[in-house]
Amino acid sequence: VWTKTEETTFLDFLLQTHPTSGDGGFKAPTFNQAYVHLKIKHLHQRSAEKVGTLCKNKWTLASYQSVVEIKYTSGFTWSDDHGAGITDKKDDIWTHFIKIRHHNRLHAYPFTDIVFSHILM
Repeated sequence: VWTKTEETTFLDFLLQTHPTSGDGGFKAPTFNQAYVHLKIKHLHQRSAEKVGTLCKNKWTLASYQSVVEIKYTSGFTWSDDHGAGITDKKDDIWTHFIKIRHHNRLHAYPFTDIVFSHILM
């Protein structure tokens, strides 16, 4: 479980190291450094430590793209505090959205009622 403060620290670290990441994005050593950075900044992390592999897999491009699609799809009311606010996953609009975006559906499900508050970073 990540706190919003931990997520912000992680993203700030990635933004600071981005110029040195090279072509193709961040590599394993960057995520391992992020782990050390998080461990120093957050001495009392909730649940498991945020080791390099957890940092690497925190978000994917598909997750980000799913949030952007949800945010700009007619019929949804995205809130950075409440996510898509979908309480009935059998809702016609949600069902249609998942059906036509089947390639990203697994990445979209978590954001029905969970926020991605760093979308503007």
